[in-house]
Amino acid sequence: MRFPWQRRERRDSGGSFSDAVVRLIEAQAAGQVADASATAAVEAASGALSRAFAAAEVSGAPWVQDAVSPAVLGQIGRDLIRRGQSLHVIRLDAMGGVQLIPASSWHFEGSHDPASWTVRATCYGPSTSTTWNLPAAGVVFLRWGSTPGQPYVGAAPVDWAHATARLQAEAERSLADEAAGPLAQLLAIPDGQGGDDGEGDPLAPLRASIAKARGKALLVETTAAAWGEGRSGAPQRDWMASRLGPGPPESMVAVSGDAFGRVLAACGCSPAMWDDSDGTAKREALRQFYLGTVQPLARMIEVELSAKLDAEIGLRFDLYNVDLAGRAQAFQKLVAGGVAVNEALVTAGLLADADT
Repeated sequence: MRFPWQRRERRDSGGSFSDAVVRLIEAQAAGQVADASATAAVEAASGALSRAFAAAEVSGAPWVQDAVSPAVLGQIGRDLIRRGQSLHVIRLDAMGGVQLIPASSWHFEGSHDPASWTVRATCYGPSTSTTWNLPAAGVVFLRWGSTPGQPYVGAAPVDWAHATARLQAEAERSLADEAAGPLAQLLAIPDGQGGDDGEGDPLAPLRASIAKARGKALLVETTAAAWGEGRSGAPQRDWMASRLGPGPPESMVAVSGDAFGRVLAACGCSPAMWDDSDGTAKREALRQFYLGTVQPLARMIEVELSAKLDAEIGLRFDLYNVDLAGRAQAFQKLVAGGVAVNEALVTAGLLADADT
């Protein structure tokens, strides 16, 4: 039913975010565009998030700590950046312990209510695969982000920023194609003297010497007289090698570096973590990474794990060294403001207990 004051709903085909992503995937499969997931920027971001999660301290019952292992958390971090979603099937092992098995592919069905969802998940082994039909409560499902139209499908940061990711991928591919070009040293010789090795070829000894030179200096006869044919038959330059090899333009190198930083920013990482910034900038970039990316995502993981495993689960990160400079400055200001030393240490996070 449509009320008189409601505007008529208009549906445009081919204009949604999902359609744009599908077209990009199809173009990548056809080889028309480069794959952004094959770039160093995506690997740097996914590796950083994976290692940060793997280093988290899991709070909860012993069986929870066994199930939520560093391998599981690390896989979740990598999946969120590269795939935009991560799904683990909850199973019991032979000893009755809980296992979180990473799924390779899955398909959701159900209504708008997530409680009604069912999932067909497939997990792979070395020689066989296993597929389960499970309720949504039987899997741990995490997303980097999703659209209201497809809350059951996660989108990676390179999907949201697919134009920037494509720029990075195409720039990297152009540089790779440039580097993959032929590499050789060209020598100018008189006409008629470039035959294959054989009888009557005056260059045969020189060819053999060049092949075995390995950096040694070689003494060769001048080509100015064209081996007796006169200067008219001689090359314009005397034994000057011309290099044939990669020569990427500086503009393309600059574009690649700029796109590298943009992709990192889209993935929640500061480019200062990998560029030539000084130590102060890198410490601040690492602090921002933990506060703005790692901890918010960890909170989402805590909620999903606690709900699906029916247990209180927390993830804690050792940020002492990450924010040590900031804590020291806070301590100094608190003491200067008249706060007791022990209280200032606790407030600044430099001391766990004021009675210590």
